[in-house]
Amino acid sequence: MPQINFFSSQSLDSYMPSLLIRAATIGDIPSIVKIRIRTLSDEEISGFSAPEFAITSSNEKLLKVWDRGNRLKDGFEVFLAEDDGRAVGYIMFKVEGDSGYIDDIVVAKEEQGKGVGRALVTHAEGVAKSRECYMMKTDTTENANGVPWRSYNFWLRMGYEDTGERIPTDYDFKEIRFIKRLK
Repeated sequence: MPQINFFSSQSLDSYMPSLLIRAATIGDIPSIVKIRIRTLSDEEISGFSAPEFAITSSNEKLLKVWDRGNRLKDGFEVFLAEDDGRAVGYIMFKVEGDSGYIDDIVVAKEEQGKGVGRALVTHAEGVAKSRECYMMKTDTTENANGVPWRSYNFWLRMGYEDTGERIPTDYDFKEIRFIKRLK
C-alpha cells in the first residue's frame, strides 16, 4: 500500500505538513493502543459504546485479531497517521463489494483539530475509490437521551449524510448510520 504525505495546498491547507499516512504493522499495536487509551476513557464513552468491544483498548486484544500486514482477521485494514515519526491517529476500514466501511478512527487528543482525522478519512476514501467503490459507510452512536457522540458533526463536515436510521443495540445507545457517495 502506498504511503501518502499530505502537504499544504488549497484544499489541504489545514493538514500538518509533515503528516504521513501509512499501512500499520503488527509492531504498531502499542502505539495504536496508547492513542486509544489516552484519548478515550471508559467513563467518557459510557452510554455511547460497549467498552468490551474496543479491540484497541489493550495490546492483547488487538494482537488476537491481527492477521497479516495491516489486516485484521475480520478484513479490516489499519492505517496509522504519523507526524515526524510520532503516531498521532489511526483508522480501521474495509472494502466489501462496491462499498467501503469505516469502523474506527481515533486521533490523539492533543492532535485533534489539526486535520489528522480528515487526512485519515480522505486516505480511506482514496483506497476505496482505487478499488472501485462508489460509496463509503460509517456510523456513530447516540446515548439513551438522544445525544449523539461527538464524532457526529465531524462526519457531517466530511460530507457524510445521516441516513436518519437509529438502530437499537443490546446496550443503552443507538447506532446512527452515515453514507457518502464517492465521485
